[in-house]
Amino acid sequence: MALARVEVYPRGRPGAPPPEGRAYLVESRDPVPRDVLARVLANDVAQSCAFDEEGARAVLGGAPAVEVFPRPGVADPAGSAASELLGLLGVGARVAAGRVFPDRAAAAAHANPLVHRTAPLGPGRFAPAGFPEVGLAPGRDVEEFPLDPGPGGLGRVSRERRLALGPGDLGALVSFLRGLGRRAVTDVELEVVAQTWSEHCKHRIFAARIRYREDAPPGFRALGDREVDGLFATYVEGATEAARARGKGGMLVSVFRDNAGVVRLHEGVDVCFKVETHNSPSALDPYGGALTGILGVNRDVLGCGLGARPVANTDVFCLPLPGLCGEDPGRLPAGVAPPRRMLEGVHRGVEDGGNKSGVPTVNGAMLFHESYAGKPLVFVGTVGVLPPTVAGRPSAAKAARPGDLAYVAGGAVGIDGIHGATFSSMGLDREPPPTAVQIGDPYVQKKLSDFLLAARDRGLFESVTDNGAGGLASSVGEMARESGGAVLDLDRVPLKYPGLAPWEIVVSESQERMTFAVPPEKAPAFEGLARDMGVDAARVGRFDASGELAVRSGGRDAGRLPLGFLHGGAPRMELPARWDGPGEHPVPWRRPEPRDPPPPLEALRRLLASPDVASKEAWVRRYDHEVQGMTIGKPFHKGPAGAGPADAGVLWLAGHGGGEGDALAVACGLAPRLSEIDPWLMAAASVDECARNLLCGGGSLGRAALLDNFCWPDPVASPDNPEGERRLGQLVRAAAGLHDACVAYGLPLVSGKDSMKNDYRGASRAGEPLSFGVLPTLLVSGVAAADPRRVPPNFAGGPGELVLEIGPEGGASLAASAFSRLFRAPAPPPPPYDLDECRGVLGAVEELRDGGLLASLHDVSDGGFLTAVAEALFVHGPGARLDAPGGGGPAPADPLADLFGEGPARFVATVRPGDLRSVLGALGRARARVRGETDGSGVLALEGAGGAPVDGLRAAWRDGLAREAAP
Repeated sequence: MALARVEVYPRGRPGAPPPEGRAYLVESRDPVPRDVLARVLANDVAQSCAFDEEGARAVLGGAPAVEVFPRPGVADPAGSAASELLGLLGVGARVAAGRVFPDRAAAAAHANPLVHRTAPLGPGRFAPAGFPEVGLAPGRDVEEFPLDPGPGGLGRVSRERRLALGPGDLGALVSFLRGLGRRAVTDVELEVVAQTWSEHCKHRIFAARIRYREDAPPGFRALGDREVDGLFATYVEGATEAARARGKGGMLVSVFRDNAGVVRLHEGVDVCFKVETHNSPSALDPYGGALTGILGVNRDVLGCGLGARPVANTDVFCLPLPGLCGEDPGRLPAGVAPPRRMLEGVHRGVEDGGNKSGVPTVNGAMLFHESYAGKPLVFVGTVGVLPPTVAGRPSAAKAARPGDLAYVAGGAVGIDGIHGATFSSMGLDREPPPTAVQIGDPYVQKKLSDFLLAARDRGLFESVTDNGAGGLASSVGEMARESGGAVLDLDRVPLKYPGLAPWEIVVSESQERMTFAVPPEKAPAFEGLARDMGVDAARVGRFDASGELAVRSGGRDAGRLPLGFLHGGAPRMELPARWDGPGEHPVPWRRPEPRDPPPPLEALRRLLASPDVASKEAWVRRYDHEVQGMTIGKPFHKGPAGAGPADAGVLWLAGHGGGEGDALAVACGLAPRLSEIDPWLMAAASVDECARNLLCGGGSLGRAALLDNFCWPDPVASPDNPEGERRLGQLVRAAAGLHDACVAYGLPLVSGKDSMKNDYRGASRAGEPLSFGVLPTLLVSGVAAADPRRVPPNFAGGPGELVLEIGPEGGASLAASAFSRLFRAPAPPPPPYDLDECRGVLGAVEELRDGGLLASLHDVSDGGFLTAVAEALFVHGPGARLDAPGGGGPAPADPLADLFGEGPARFVATVRPGDLRSVLGALGRARARVRGETDGSGVLALEGAGGAPVDGLRAAWRDGLAREAAP
């Protein structure tokens, strides 16, 4: 075999600093001509190729350059793409792609030892010794373990293999197998059970029986002591059943039983929506974790029903401040990415995942808190569209049938991604398994996506699902429930390299794979289409009615598990929970002391520059939100004066099967800091914020649906987790708040996900013990039907408009607000939410919006009223004159809360003077106050406090996070 090395560098000026470059190792049967390599690997206008040491020295000079390559076994999308391009030119070759950096510091900023190998560039590198290969011990076969559930038996196996199977789980498994007359369990069976029963896949805490006890202080909503028969059944499904009882069942096409929720908001096209988390992998390799997260949730939508087309992505990041412990990095957690790399990595992962697979990213948020330094929360979502019928059958209905063939299409299986499900079901420690980290390949996924939709339209399969957490154990195991059984033949599974043990093949989560149930008579057409579209498809088994999942390897049984036990045999958890009032979330870093806030307009400038409030435009502009051509509500509004924030993304559905007047608003709500005061309030506020953002994006709350994503520190009490009962009490209150707000607002929940082990247990980089969990966090995401002609501006249009504050009387509070966070200002707990009153405000706002009586509409969130007014002035740049707090009436009890307080159902609107009487008549004076008027001054003036140029406020907002995140 011939092996060549090529380095590619940008063309530069003589004497310029050494540039970063690319390096490729190319293995082929015969030497590949240099002109062919240059044609494939470089742009001859902007780049030049070095094929030997002399050519590289001409670019690098004597610089001590360093190369960074993916470790063998880690996905290499650039190398795979180069190999395919060479194939199109008739050259059969394998390619490994790396990068060249001018020094070790630059290489260290890019490389992650878990997924990369780093080496100095030596003079002999252009005579490479060999192509990088995965070295696995040959001949590894199925292993058996005696049925001993004790700590020295299967307990030891579970610990060593990180299976997350507790004593109760192992006892149930041993008892069942002994009842079948078995004396041993195979490693394949043990691994399949571990993946299927993992918290990540089975959501066992949300299914547990919970004994909840509370001692709610006065002024807080009391739930009372109660027995909760499953958080999911009681609160999540309960909210949806309440919406169904109110007549919304017709829009609920498929909820809670597929990879995504499916709703019919417009005739002619169904909408699928799913939001996932990818927290643990993103702590170790932020880029790979976020990339596989966004590609994985794309596949959730592709595997929904008979296959939905992804049309939009969303992302929400909860991260530590980039400058956390900047002066003393030894205090940061060991073994996870530092904060600045975390931000850059997770963003680039979502950017590459969406941009390179042709799915626009249209909505999202960033939130910063110290508790996310050990495990960032990376929420990634996808919206898909599905025609109501496909190939003459309902598109949301699918079922594998006995006799159907099991096919896997897409990527091959490797050791990357092994134990991802069980790894994500455990707290993060300082020695995570390197196999849990994966790198996705958007190009392969794009081809798989196109193939799936073409096969769907031709009616070539009966059912489909993605190979996500648990790999084939999960996908084939779940589809076997549809038919009543399945046989999986591991010898037929495509592998990236030889040497994988049977158990590794069955649970590997290697990316870009989907599993299909194909009728035998349609198999030739299915395989032919795959070949034509450049997608690998392999028949790996058959669905039957045996009642079992049978796994074969080497021509004999490697495992055989009854489906009833596999999917229903996990012992149900019974857990204690308590809540006794507010409490500051513990983090290992001392927080600043309270300080006196500055005058209001200086406080506003600092708020606009604070990371939570500041513009994310520098990051969001790197996403492609225009691809597919249907994004009519962009992440930022651009105008003659500059950019301003949008409240929701809006998609026009005419190009996706809908009518000319059909659009879709996409939004989210997030308020985790309220969990320190009351998780019930936190959840209700998240629902309310999502609903307000949907309204500001033109959405109809009568045709809207929500998703819930809970990310919690470990809520199961144990000697190592004495806070478990309180954390579970917080979870109960949050689930109840979610339910109560959804019921009050008439909004069904249609899908969701929970992640329950978001803790770091280990040591700081300086070696000091370190243990903490994330702030209890609930993300609420939503979609709503919209009319593209009725999407209101989120910004003031010009002089002469009245500035109106809308919201329940007396509902604004500084508690857990952006103001109190920035200035550490103490504040009493917020008043209880009157959800019926809030829903009334939202309903009135929707009627006014649809009647054309609001010239602009913007929600009041982080930073309160004054911040929302400033944001509304950024796009067109008018000034505004605002009255002092109280506006000529009685002075408010807390003037700062009047300016900077936050609360539910609050908006800033601008109104034409001739429409004011109608607006006040619809809202009532208790719900609306005229606070001032826009003018042409370019200054935001506050009576009694002077003025601030809008340009200066916009600059503070635009540059705040960029300064914080700068190296």
